[in-house]
This record gives sequence, C-alpha cells and structure tokens, in this order.
Amino acid sequence: KVTPETAAFVKEAGSGGVILFKRNLETPRQISELIRGLNDAAEVPLIIGVDQEGGRVARLPLPFAKVPPMALVGALEDGGSFAAKIGEIMGRELAACGFNIDFSPVLDVGTNKFNPVIGDRAFSSVPETVSRLGKAFIGALQSHGVAACGKHFPGHGDTDVDFFRPAKRSPDA
Repeated sequence: KVTPETAAFVKEAGSGGVILFKRNLETPRQISELIRGLNDAAEVPLIIGVDQEGGRVARLPLPFAKVPPMALVGALEDGGSFAAKIGEIMGRELAACGFNIDFSPVLDVGTNKFNPVIGDRAFSSVPETVSRLGKAFIGALQSHGVAACGKHFPGHGDTDVDFFRPAKRSPDA
C-alpha cells in the first residue's frame, strides 16, 4: 500500500521509476492498486519494474503463472516457440497489473556449470540458442507493452564467483 510517507517521497524525489520485490506483492488486486497509487503520487508516469524471469527468480505470487527455469526451455527441441509463449503469458500478466518493464530475460551464456548465480536461469551454453530464445521471449513480452531488460553484464555466465562468494566445486573438478 502506498503510505502518505511513500507518496510524499515519490513526489519530492521526482521519482522516475520503482522496482517492486516479492515483499511488495501479494495479490493481483493489491499489486494493481499499489502501482496505481505510486503513479498517482508521481509527477510523471513511472517506470514500474519487477524481476520476473521464471524458475527460481519469480516475484509474483500465485495465481500468476509459474514457469520453468529458462535452461529447461533452452533444452527443448522447439524452445523458441515455448520462450515466446512464456513471454506472452508474462507480458499479459505484468501489463494487466500496470508493470511496464520486466528485468528479464537472462541473456547470459551459461558456460560455467559452477556459476552460483546464473545456473538454470540461462537459456543455454550456446550463444546462438540464447540469442534465438531471448529474441522470441523479448518480442512476445514487449508485444504487451512491457519492456524487456536483458541482463547481465557480458561474461557473467562464465564466472564462478558473485559478490565474492565462491562457487561450491566438487572435489574432482
């Protein structure tokens, strides 16, 4: 819920956007009202974002669609049509609530199986597959007026540390 303090902060700070996290999101109605309240408090229409990738990075609660990790999509023979369908579903749900940007998809190339962060979030370890499936997902998501924000920085899929936390490697690695 947008408190008077939050509304004052959004207005006084001249906010241009916000990201909502799982702790902010309860039901479709509550989310829509929250977003409407944030926009009402702002001087300009806000960029309202969420991290909704599917798999283990899913901020929206049930009854929103639960989708598999993108590595499973990348493993399908026709992963492109499935990636597009997921983008379609997410785009429809996010737009219905008032989101206009999704910090997704992960466009890292998953070349390091010991990566503690990317793992099954990447479509594939093959750059061409990541590109093809990412393009399908993005096109479908954006067809609903929800901007895609591909992530992360180039090469993150090949790292084995994140924020100074080493990956857990098997003894025989």
